Amino acid sequence: MPHRHPAGHAKLPRAAALLFLTVFAGSFAARADPRTLTFAGREWTVRSGEGGPGPNNWSDSPESVWVDGEGLHLKVRKSDGVWHCAEVATVLPTRHGMHRFHLTGRTDLLDRNVVASPFLYRDDEREVDIEFSRWGRERGPNTQYVVQPFQKKGNIHRFAAAPAGEATTHCMDWHPGHIHFLSFPGHADAPGAARGGVREWTYKGPDNPREEDGLRVHINLWLVRGMPPSDGKEAEFVVKNAALPPVESPQNKSGRTPPKGDAGRAEKPSAKD
Repeated sequence: MPHRHPAGHAKLPRAAALLFLTVFAGSFAARADPRTLTFAGREWTVRSGEGGPGPNNWSDSPESVWVDGEGLHLKVRKSDGVWHCAEVATVLPTRHGMHRFHLTGRTDLLDRNVVASPFLYRDDEREVDIEFSRWGRERGPNTQYVVQPFQKKGNIHRFAAAPAGEATTHCMDWHPGHIHFLSFPGHADAPGAARGGVREWTYKGPDNPREEDGLRVHINLWLVRGMPPSDGKEAEFVVKNAALPPVESPQNKSGRTPPKGDAGRAEKPSAKD
């Protein structure tokens, strides 16, 4: 997802720094046991708290994130006068291979202030995204493929009219030398002979993350610059299923979980903001 990095901070006096670390440690301890759920053969953590992108408020309530017979549901909803967004991330890192997401719902009809995205993430410089949004605009492209940092020429591919319909499939096929993005109507492993509505792009640039970087699979639904939906209505994003690479890579065999810190991610505005 495109990012805007915050400005640097001046060095804190020793006493202030110790106070900051104490408060931070207490906050971290309070969130040491986040809510988890099982979906697509993986265990996922559900995000809560405040922070980017947006910045937004994030809810781990079962009313914001749940799994049922229809799949994984993420919801932007208003609670006690405050808009809350939703995000999940796999507990274990992913590896090279196909990441396929079967979506239910019209991503091309999302409110202009809403962003939905399946993506691979380690930090703001090692990230691979499929994003559905008009970034606050009434018209224009509603889908983009991104390899961070998005500011670099050739790292973003935007297009209008993502495959329409209630059922669509979106893929990131990640390899050491390239990443192939693919979107098409229906729920299938491949578009088949009838390729109407197919969108694809192959990235071969230098910012392709390494498998050993320990990227996790994330799925989120959030608000551009923290603005409420322009229509004032709650929004929902449904992933019917996700087919992900096996998790027998060396870093997963060790049981290592990638560093936390998603709650502090920078804002992720449109690439044109």
